[in-house]
Amino acid sequence: MTERKTTVAKPRRKPVQSRSWQTSLAIQDAFVQLLVEGEYDQITIRDIVMVAGVALGSFYEYFSSKEELARTCVHFRSKRILKTLEKSRADAAGSPMAQGAERAVQALMDMVLDDHARWGQHFLLERLHSPLAQYRAEYTRFTFQWKSLLEASSDWPTGQEAQRPALMLSMLIYGALTHTALSDKGNLDKEEVCQQLRLAVTSYLAAWS
Repeated sequence: MTERKTTVAKPRRKPVQSRSWQTSLAIQDAFVQLLVEGEYDQITIRDIVMVAGVALGSFYEYFSSKEELARTCVHFRSKRILKTLEKSRADAAGSPMAQGAERAVQALMDMVLDDHARWGQHFLLERLHSPLAQYRAEYTRFTFQWKSLLEASSDWPTGQEAQRPALMLSMLIYGALTHTALSDKGNLDKEEVCQQLRLAVTSYLAAWS
């Protein structure tokens, strides 16, 4: 195999206007859809633009390679996880921590189960294409949202540190989301999965407090 010269990729155009963003989003959606139907290594950029309905040149306006596209897809889906948790935290502010945690768990699980195949591809891409520093940064933000949720609860003990339980909740729930997304949906009982995860979370919080 011929060794390719390593070069620094030129920054691609960031989609700012609505139309530009729609083009970028169409490319991302097409890529994920192709992943659901096939294997990453078999997908070509021409396949992606054909499904997206855009010109080949449009792809290179936003992405330098398929690998960069994969990282972008992971980044934006990771933001969806954080935004879902952030909304649950805001909605639950001032509520008992068990109630807030249950609401957050349900929202996150609904998000994954309602778009199961695509979330499965997200977690696969995350493992294969996320730099370790990026993965750690996303996980730190996920943990911070749990910490904020606990501290905003009406019954969180005054002066009690929330970092350790937040870290454990992050490990438990992110792991559950990943396992659920990568499992065969035909073998999943949505209500049972959500109930068991809520039980695990609330039992842990009861023991901690």
